[in-house]
Amino acid sequence: MLARKIVHTLLGVVLLGVLASSTTGAMNASRTTYFTFSGTVQMPGVALPAGTYIFEVVNPDGGSDVVKVLSRDRKTLHLMRLTRSIERRSGGNLDAAITLGETAAGIPPKVKAWFPQSETRGREFIY
Repeated sequence: MLARKIVHTLLGVVLLGVLASSTTGAMNASRTTYFTFSGTVQMPGVALPAGTYIFEVVNPDGGSDVVKVLSRDRKTLHLMRLTRSIERRSGGNLDAAITLGETAAGIPPKVKAWFPQSETRGREFIY
């Protein structure tokens, strides 16, 4: 009897975890990601000073490759551009990430690509 209660309790916890993770995925269809830069970075046509920015896919339901970059408070749209879909290197973790390009000394790095959390595909910015 006690073993049966324990099994039912564990199954309930597992089910709750599955439901919570699937709900979280549905809520973030636009792949909203916050990044904080400690210095200026370049993006196509704009330089972003140090600060926190929101990266999102514009129309996730339509398979869009358009990405927008907003201020943390969502009041300023800094960038809305077409991107290319790219694959993340295999074998790495699936944390949200930004790939920066190399530049000469004293020139802010270019943001090359954005990879949303838990995604194997990312968005490469077109310069």
